[in-house]
Amino acid sequence: MEDTLFFYSKSADKPAGKGSNEYVANPQDYDELNSIKDWRKILSNFYYAPFVYDGRTYNTAEHAFQSAKIRLVDPIKANWFTVESGHPIGQGDGLVARQNRKLVVLDGIKLSQWNNIKYEELYHILLAKFYQVALAKKVLLATGKAVLLHRASRTGPIERQHQLEKVRATLSKISKKK
Repeated sequence: MEDTLFFYSKSADKPAGKGSNEYVANPQDYDELNSIKDWRKILSNFYYAPFVYDGRTYNTAEHAFQSAKIRLVDPIKANWFTVESGHPIGQGDGLVARQNRKLVVLDGIKLSQWNNIKYEELYHILLAKFYQVALAKKVLLATGKAVLLHRASRTGPIERQHQLEKVRATLSKISKKK
C-alpha cells in the first residue's frame, strides 16, 4: 500500500498518517514534514503566501487559478484577483477568491476551452507558488513520494492531486541538480 496524505484548507495539525484518509508505512519518513506547523494547510490553494505568476502577484494559488479562468472572458475583471489591482478580491484571502469564481460566466465555448487548459494552467500556477515560497516548497518536498489527496469541502469528493505531485517531481529534480 502506498503512503497517502490528505489535506484541505482547514486541515487539523496532526502528524502524517494520523489525519483522516491517510496511511504511512514508516512515520519517521515524515519527521521533517511533521516539524512544520499546519503543513496540510500550506499545501492548499487557499494558503496565503504571495507569489508572482505570469507577471502578476497573487496572494494564493486560488486567486491565480480563478484569474486565469476569468481572463478567457474578461481580462479587466481577471486582473481584480491580483495584488497590484488594489481591488478587494486581490487583497483578500483564498476564500474571497473562491467566492468570486463566478464573477463572469463562461459560455459553452469558453467553458470547453477552459476545460482543455485548466490542468496545465494549474500545474504552472502551483509550480510558481511552490518554487517561490520557500516554506511551501519545503513542505511539498517533505511529502516524499506519498499520494496527495484533497477534498475541496467537507462533503465533496476526495481527489488525487496529480498536478501537485507533478510539481513535487519537478522541484525534486531541480533540487537534485543544485
